Amino acid sequence: MKANGLCLSATLIMIVTLTPVSTLGQSQNSTNEIRELRKLVEEMRAQMSEMQTEIAELKGARLKASAQPATAPIVSATPQQGTIEAAQPSQESALSPQVGEATAERQEFGEDAAAAPRFDNFPLDPKYTGFFKLPGTQTILKIGGFFKTDFIYDLKPAGNTFLFIPSSFPIPQVPGVYDTNVSIRPTRLSLDFRIPSSALGEVRLYLEGDMFGTNATTPRLRHAYAQVRNLLIGQTWTNFMDPDVIADSLDFRGPNGMVLLLNPQIRYGFALGSSTTISLSAERPSSDVFFQTPQFAAQPNSPSPDGTIRLLRNFERGHFQVAGLFRSVAAYLPDGRADSVFGWGVNTSLGVNTIGTDNLIVAVASGRGISRYIQDTSGLGIDAEPASGTSPHLKATPAVGIEADYQHYWLKTLRSNAIYSYADVINTDFAAPTTYNHATYTGANLIWNPYGSLNVGAEFLYGWTMLQNGQKANAPRIQFSAKYSFVKVDQNQK
Repeated sequence: MKANGLCLSATLIMIVTLTPVSTLGQSQNSTNEIRELRKLVEEMRAQMSEMQTEIAELKGARLKASAQPATAPIVSATPQQGTIEAAQPSQESALSPQVGEATAERQEFGEDAAAAPRFDNFPLDPKYTGFFKLPGTQTILKIGGFFKTDFIYDLKPAGNTFLFIPSSFPIPQVPGVYDTNVSIRPTRLSLDFRIPSSALGEVRLYLEGDMFGTNATTPRLRHAYAQVRNLLIGQTWTNFMDPDVIADSLDFRGPNGMVLLLNPQIRYGFALGSSTTISLSAERPSSDVFFQTPQFAAQPNSPSPDGTIRLLRNFERGHFQVAGLFRSVAAYLPDGRADSVFGWGVNTSLGVNTIGTDNLIVAVASGRGISRYIQDTSGLGIDAEPASGTSPHLKATPAVGIEADYQHYWLKTLRSNAIYSYADVINTDFAAPTTYNHATYTGANLIWNPYGSLNVGAEFLYGWTMLQNGQKANAPRIQFSAKYSFVKVDQNQK
């Protein structure tokens, strides 16, 4: 339209300009009309000048567009890996230097490592597999957990028919007794909330429960914590343990000498380097003391929180950890006196990739007054024992726990584990004759992942325990388990 108007204006200007004024005067015979015509010509000239300027600008824009590629790339910011913005990216995501590749990829039947707090809230899976955004919010959520059924057969009385606990073996054992059990109590449900915050970074709220309440139909709360940056408040694994050295066992309880405890706490961590962190915690105390002598019976109390410090070093092929525990074990006596004793412990652990996809985990814990933190001895009341009959007082009992698991992959979807564990307590001379002294836990299994999130396996367990008076018992167990995880597992991660 502008081009047509330009041509018409130019034609009129040309006609008016070339026509002699005398001729116009003869045809119009009016001087006023000539003036008006000249005024119109000037206006047309100004309009034509403006149109020429617009044409020049359009030509320049077309020349610039032709100089660029026909399909210019769309520029977009790439989100950092391991952040909420990178949820479900199309390409492989890099791991954090605070989580080694071997640690992140290691599989264990209980999936307990997924619940563990991580430095800067970094997930084991930086692609945030299974997370989805809650409508109308910036919060993402993963509904995790699994449905698990155990088929258990005991060739001798083993005490606890749901979990393999050597310290629960009855002594003496009744011969010729066999037990069969089917259990869905390990079934687990978890909610993992991740909330972005410009001021606080990523905030994590984690909840998890299973069916190991007071009976077979009662839920039990396992984890319930909030982590902002590296400040954690709530209940989760004690800072004294290593959640990345939990054995790949079908048995829900696991090795008897392993340090494992869910404990309410306040924890804070900070980095010493790109792959080294330190974390400190103040945790709920509980003096696990129960004994009785002719003079008195113990009444435990907790004068101060348990304190822990943990150093964690990650590397590509695994990780190394050393943790310290400091606590006060106390008990009131019937005569009104109170006694307390200092307890301490050290827990060292290592997880390393060996040959191919095989890996080895090893953990050793030792100290005094740490029985509450070791699987087989927790709850037995032997953190401290009487040390004198004439002048009764508490003595923190020395204890040690050892765990080892070698994991071998026959195929990407078929693996086996050889597990060994040992727990020991050095009792005082005044401990009751039936007090727990030491026990072993051994196991071997075969685990198959035939499809998606389905895992099935068979396991043989053998345990042996001895009391302070020398009485002992042993029990073999055969277990078959089937587990289906709510979040599909990538079979090609190995």
